[in-house]
Amino acid sequence: MPENDILNLAIHLKRLRPLIDEVIERYHLKGAAADPSGRLLAMTAPEAKRGSARREEPAPPHPAAELAKASMAKNTRRAYEQALSGFEVSGRPETDAGVAAYLGDLYEEGRSAAMAAMAIAALRFRARLQGRPTPVGPAAERVLAGFRRLTTERGYGNVAGVSWEEADRAAALAERAGGSAGLRDAAIVAVASDALLRVSELEALDVHDVNLADQTVLIRRSKTDQEGAGVVQYLGGPTVARVRAWIEAAALAEGSLFRPILKSGRVRNRRLTQRSIRRIIIRRARDAGVKGRISGHSLRVGSAQSLASAGASLVDMQLAGRWRSPCMPGRYARGQLAKRGAVARLRYGA
Repeated sequence: MPENDILNLAIHLKRLRPLIDEVIERYHLKGAAADPSGRLLAMTAPEAKRGSARREEPAPPHPAAELAKASMAKNTRRAYEQALSGFEVSGRPETDAGVAAYLGDLYEEGRSAAMAAMAIAALRFRARLQGRPTPVGPAAERVLAGFRRLTTERGYGNVAGVSWEEADRAAALAERAGGSAGLRDAAIVAVASDALLRVSELEALDVHDVNLADQTVLIRRSKTDQEGAGVVQYLGGPTVARVRAWIEAAALAEGSLFRPILKSGRVRNRRLTQRSIRRIIIRRARDAGVKGRISGHSLRVGSAQSLASAGASLVDMQLAGRWRSPCMPGRYARGQLAKRGAVARLRYGA
């Protein structure tokens, strides 16, 4: 299929993921994994890659680093650093394909086109500062163009939320489907709903992160906890039962909590990918009758909305979802919060 047809089809169907898959396959773009040590976070990182050769260069002296930082406004530098931090936490490789996939992640989370453009600008600036080629190529450019057009049509944050009731229904239906896959999917849905987990956090969970006796799950590292201080989230009784059923069925003692399952029923000894987790969430939510644009972020959004409907404050929602500020949960639950606003309470006694 010609490239233009692929882009048009993605836009008309309002899906970025098929476009991302296509450009990655078409350009055969591969690259090294993101630097786990976080050295790439510094805009003056000493290490640069050119082609297949790895070249070590000394870090610029302190005055030079300070002058490089002073070359832009303080607010711009802060915005770039935040954008680079988000990219590094995603685990995507700093390649054209990796950047394109990261833009798809932002789209699925209901983020704005401005945030996507900021990530592109920050990655370009860092590469230029380090004297290496930009990782932003044709794949990322095409995805960003589609991102801008689709977000203009859909508005901000228009991801369908999966409420607590819908999550319970989706988990129950997965259990009834039977087999290890059903038990695993039920546990994924339930844990994500209770703990307001991101897809990346679900992927990173290990067996020992779940304390069935205390009904808690430990999030060792997250987008808003880059130092790895960790945070403990509560799991309800039905969720604990579903996690226990999955662990016992898969005979898990250590390592990754959520894993792929072969058609034969054998559980693989590796981590379920973020892409697979997104597909599971979307499929199970649709099975439960959830309408609208479902994404891997829908359980997190829906839990925020359910908290608002139950009377939680913005601060309660912020803490539950581990957001940096109450702005994001406020956007997700603006409809529910409006029903508790001054007019609803004081004029109509809602």
